[in-house]
Amino acid sequence: MRTALALCFLLLTLSLRAADLTAPETQALLKNLQEHRAKYPSLSADFVEERTSHLLNKPISSEGNIAFQVPNKFRREVIGKSPSITVSNGQKLWIYYPNFKEAELYTLGQKAFFDDSIAALTAGLNFQRVDQYYSVKAAHEDHGYRLFLTPRGSGLRRMVKELTVWVDDEYKIDRSETILPKGDRIVTIYKNQRPTPLSPGTFDFTPPADAHISQPLGK
Repeated sequence: MRTALALCFLLLTLSLRAADLTAPETQALLKNLQEHRAKYPSLSADFVEERTSHLLNKPISSEGNIAFQVPNKFRREVIGKSPSITVSNGQKLWIYYPNFKEAELYTLGQKAFFDDSIAALTAGLNFQRVDQYYSVKAAHEDHGYRLFLTPRGSGLRRMVKELTVWVDDEYKIDRSETILPKGDRIVTIYKNQRPTPLSPGTFDFTPPADAHISQPLGK
């Protein structure tokens, strides 16, 4: 009897902690998230990340900082033993690997599939046009919400199988979990969020003079 009562109490607690939203409630949540981002179009934060891969015996941990400005500017720096810098000013996207002095340049507006991929991946952070790229389900949890995003298009499904984003009651992103097509899992926790204006130079990048530059998509 005690076991049955304990189980019932546990199920009741879980149902109170995570209440699925209806479709209209989910749309209202997305609208609130978009209005919040319109009010605070710039954001910077620190992050810690753990990646679990079927090819590795143990997870890979990293940390760094991220900044973005709607609609399409962002900067992501990973620090530590394997640093990298990814920067987009909305026209060009750079990825630089300091340890190897290798820089990759992608010009936006030339390949529709690449532009859509970047827009879809950033939609999970800024929530602009998120329902254009994902089917969205949401639930209300303790002190916030969980959004479960499933890619709509086959192109995006080749990169992301599932994306789950947790936001607090103030609509700030707490963490995200990305499941890749082969089962790899990336969990990112955000902290020290700063919804303040950013310098335009934040989203510019010039590789060092000794860097080797490649253009994987061509000129």
